[in-house]
Amino acid sequence: MRRLTELFGKCRYMQYLAVTSAAMAGICSYMIGSWGSPSIPKLTSSDSPIGVTLSSEEVSWVASSPLLGFALGALTSSIPLKIIGPKWSLLSASLPIAGCWLGIAFSKSAVVLIVLRFLSGVCDGIIVTVGPLYIGEVADKDIRGKLITFFPIFSGLGNLIVLAVGPFVEYKTLNFICATVPILFATIFVFLPDSPYFLLRSGRGAESKRSLRRLLSNDVDDTTIDERLKEIEATIRSEGTHKFNVIHMFSKKHFRFAIFISLNTRLILAFGGMTVLKSYLQTIIGGTASSISPEISSLIFAIAQQPPVILTAFLVDRVGRKILLTISTLGCALMLGLEGIYFYLQRVAEIDLSAVSWLPTACLVIYSFMQPIGIGAMPSIIVGEIFADEIKSAAAGIPTTFSGSCHFLLAIFFFANIRGVGDACYVLGI
Repeated sequence: MRRLTELFGKCRYMQYLAVTSAAMAGICSYMIGSWGSPSIPKLTSSDSPIGVTLSSEEVSWVASSPLLGFALGALTSSIPLKIIGPKWSLLSASLPIAGCWLGIAFSKSAVVLIVLRFLSGVCDGIIVTVGPLYIGEVADKDIRGKLITFFPIFSGLGNLIVLAVGPFVEYKTLNFICATVPILFATIFVFLPDSPYFLLRSGRGAESKRSLRRLLSNDVDDTTIDERLKEIEATIRSEGTHKFNVIHMFSKKHFRFAIFISLNTRLILAFGGMTVLKSYLQTIIGGTASSISPEISSLIFAIAQQPPVILTAFLVDRVGRKILLTISTLGCALMLGLEGIYFYLQRVAEIDLSAVSWLPTACLVIYSFMQPIGIGAMPSIIVGEIFADEIKSAAAGIPTTFSGSCHFLLAIFFFANIRGVGDACYVLGI
């Protein structure tokens, strides 16, 4: 027992526990985005669980309203971050999500659904912006890169739970399952240390020292803790002497270039179509006459996303960002292009495709494997690397807000695009 205690004391288990718990907030986030896939077919059926069959316009707003809220939440996330810090920002954003899920479960109108989904999106924007910042401030430098990957890995579990379980359970049951995750997260996370950086910025030096002591291994002495506190103080002083606002950022060429790269990767992420596919996956598969049912396709799609997320964590520093992003974009473009060709031959040319009826599901599954390797992972990684330290806090919300806005436009106009240009996925592929 003594040997086991010594081992735990040296492994910085509290950092792993804090990061793992914070990453659970990512599960809440991705559940919101994937909810539409199993729920929309039920809401548009004649026996809708809310007692009202939703029109295509109402469905568009139900699916896209969280994305509009996401953009607002990301844009305003700096307010709670500065006032109550990253820990309590995550807690204050997670519990309202649980309330929204319960409200969605008992909702009886499209308007209420849209409002609750919008509010959950606002909380989602805060979580996605603040979560990685909390992890970066509680993790030691030598393990920070590894621990930051916990957030996207756990986020993928949110997809897996909703897409794998949602098609096979009742509408209310899925919402209850989604509501338990933020409650479980808050129950665990409330007992974990706050960021020593935030506590020191707030003039709470004694609390910062206690937080740092909990996060470090048990064999660290007071001298080492004091040295770490001095390093944090130096970092905070550096931030104070290099404060930049948005105008200053755009006045410098190298800052503009960094923002351009960040926005470009977010644009590729948005128009790669993952948000649309997650929201309307069963609807899309249901319109292809695929030999694989929409429910099973959804399950396969969710499972296929998990290995590449973990694989990317090991490859990103060995292979390089540019190579992974190139492989990912080419692979996704090819799969979406093939999906578009299938729709064209089926709907326009009216060719019998029963011999390859498995192709739509296969293309989307391969796409779901290729997307996290580069398109899905690089935007978050690049933001932390290309922005200089003095503009990170001011610039962090810009790409996230831009991304949320692009995702919203894609989701809100999904059915309009279907009516206007058809089902083919050429636009997303290009």
